[in-house]
Amino acid sequence: MARRWLPRDPVTVAAAALTIAAAAGMSWAALYRHQRFGSNAYDLGIFDQAVWGYSRFEWIPNTVLRLPHTMGDHFHPILVVLAPLYWVWDDARVLLVAQAALLAGAGIPIFLWAREKLDGLPALAFLGSYLAFWAVLGGSIFDFHELAFAAPIVSAAIYAALTRRTILLWVCAVLGLLTREDVALTFVGLAVFIALVQRRWQLGVALATLGAAWFVVAYKVVIPALAGRDYAHWAYSRLGADPASALMHVVTNPIDSIRTFLTPRDKQIALANLFAPWLGLPLLSPLVLVMLPTLAARFLSDKPSHWAPQGFHYSLMLAPIIAFAAVDTTRRVAERLDGRARTFVPLALALLTVAAGLHFSFVRIKPLDELHRYTPPERVADIEACLEIVPPDSSVAATSALVPHLTHRRSVFVLDDRPVPRTRFLAIDASTWTFPLDQRDLGRLVRRSIDRGYGIRCSRGSTVVLEQGAPSGALSPELRRLFEAG
Repeated sequence: MARRWLPRDPVTVAAAALTIAAAAGMSWAALYRHQRFGSNAYDLGIFDQAVWGYSRFEWIPNTVLRLPHTMGDHFHPILVVLAPLYWVWDDARVLLVAQAALLAGAGIPIFLWAREKLDGLPALAFLGSYLAFWAVLGGSIFDFHELAFAAPIVSAAIYAALTRRTILLWVCAVLGLLTREDVALTFVGLAVFIALVQRRWQLGVALATLGAAWFVVAYKVVIPALAGRDYAHWAYSRLGADPASALMHVVTNPIDSIRTFLTPRDKQIALANLFAPWLGLPLLSPLVLVMLPTLAARFLSDKPSHWAPQGFHYSLMLAPIIAFAAVDTTRRVAERLDGRARTFVPLALALLTVAAGLHFSFVRIKPLDELHRYTPPERVADIEACLEIVPPDSSVAATSALVPHLTHRRSVFVLDDRPVPRTRFLAIDASTWTFPLDQRDLGRLVRRSIDRGYGIRCSRGSTVVLEQGAPSGALSPELRRLFEAG
């Protein structure tokens, strides 16, 4: 009976195998990074504490962010669906595996539409291009982010729009609005495509109205109410003080806006990194309209991290849109050809995108190379031995790389440039990510904490755990040298 549900088409089998292999590979890389203390408080620690609270049917303050709740930072109630996974495996690594599955799954609608329009082998090649895209690989190991949900949702929404499955489109729109507030603007871009290109004016206007209205409500009402403060992520000072003034500036000052979009030069490099692996094909498709809100949000921003050439997680939502646009351009080219060229050219273009994508992923940008730079096994053992001192129900403040290993509790704080909270434990490792603190800051923090009544409970290698009111041990020789040098 089960055989009736198994795919028999070799290309479909290959696509399924490729998707599963990609999910497994991205999972392994992210888990390896986490195990070697490469993950950090921002973003894995934030989301792990939030989803851990959901799994216990609790609405808890997010102490990593120091907000009444994590949705006071961004609005992402869709994360609730991950809570049952914690009943099976109560560990932050659940989020990393889920993210890999979501990102790999976003390739399925791309494959289905490409197979319908181009045939099986080009569809398989375009699927491979998406799964090997540096933006997907890099985003999959950059902790966990709610935009992992946006990738498959937006991918399915574009598929629904292109195949005119209106019910599926509305389902995706609702899910998208629950993913993050600015995902609504991507659906506004999709609405513009539906209205202008597909001439489905009523559907386009309705979808654009929903997306724009929801963004305003989330930005002006929901998030400030949950945070107890104004929206904290406005980063467009050159354009205006709020979205309305920024939009007016873009409309009335297009030359200045284009200049802002393209300078400094790092923005041009980042844009080239996005489109060159796809041979520039996406820029020739009207689906570029769907990308514009996300591109504008990134490249008009004041924050260099938004348009850094490596992209962090900021290209996760763009990746499936770019892939669909590349397929669309290839389809349009094929429609102008006759005979064997109509079969050969799409396959050639698809294979060239695979080759270019592999070059960018493994020769030029190389996002996975950072896996070679993480904590060696002997140092991992030292850190883990000291963290075992901290009971699961005790409050703790820790350096950033240690936080995701401690977030299944109500009170866990990241040690940064804010005042140090009064917690029972302090956990510090000087060899992993401690930004914005340096070794001198850490040395001062340890000395000041000892003066405030903390005792050293464990110190091995570059790690120290202090407990309030405990008899004090000694710092490890390595930490003494580091702090003295600092």
